[in-house]
Amino acid sequence: MPLGGFRRLVALLVLSAVWLLLLSAPALAHARLLETYPAEEAALTKPPEQVQLRFNEPVDAAFSPLKVSDQQDNRVDEDNARISSNEARLLVVDLKEGLPEGSYTVDWHVTSADGHPVTGTYSFAVDSSASGSEADGAEPIESIERSAKKEEAGFLKWGNVRSVYLGILLIGALAVAGFVALRQR
Repeated sequence: MPLGGFRRLVALLVLSAVWLLLLSAPALAHARLLETYPAEEAALTKPPEQVQLRFNEPVDAAFSPLKVSDQQDNRVDEDNARISSNEARLLVVDLKEGLPEGSYTVDWHVTSADGHPVTGTYSFAVDSSASGSEADGAEPIESIERSAKKEEAGFLKWGNVRSVYLGILLIGALAVAGFVALRQR
């Protein structure tokens, strides 16, 4: 194999690998929580009907990913956490009706598009004497539609991971084409 052809092949493979890394960078990042309803540390005058969590990318929400509990660690959600049918980045759980005043803890764990688990906890309170709660994130992220069934998102859960597979396939094809071209010389 001529030395110049080998160098060109190596340069092509290196450029392809760099392209693949740049293209797949979003897929390699973990999911981040962007917005919550109720907001973290919010004091609501009325109990919310749902807890909603919006992430920066679609998440996989298997195995009871969202739990809301009161001060005595009693579960106060309907155990029906699901991905919203309208937004693949929004995790939703219905709450039991008529939550009394008090503090509540939201525990969540999801799997990001790159396959890594991501977890978190935050709290909010229901306090009828609270003021200014509308300005403190007391509005739902998405309009509330109660459901007892889990909804399936029609979006591919692996999002940008497809670009990684496409890039690997392209690098493989370029490598094969390069070796074939060098052998024909």
